[in-house]
Amino acid sequence: MLITIRRDAESILIRPGEDIDTSMTLADLFQDGPIEITIFTTDNIRVKMGVDAPEELSIWRNDAPVAA
Repeated sequence: MLITIRRDAESILIRPGEDIDTSMTLADLFQDGPIEITIFTTDNIRVKMGVDAPEELSIWRNDAPVAA
């Protein structure tokens, strides 16, 4: 499980892992269960969440671009 804090305009990316067999179907990817997102705490600025996904999927934080 990835536990992360996200702020306004930040997100997470869920995609196939680098070592995935490209012949896998969606049914194959999710045979061990779905993606589950759990919200732990929130405040006015951020949300703390946990993301649990099948091991064939990769979960990445996608941070908001820094203003120049």
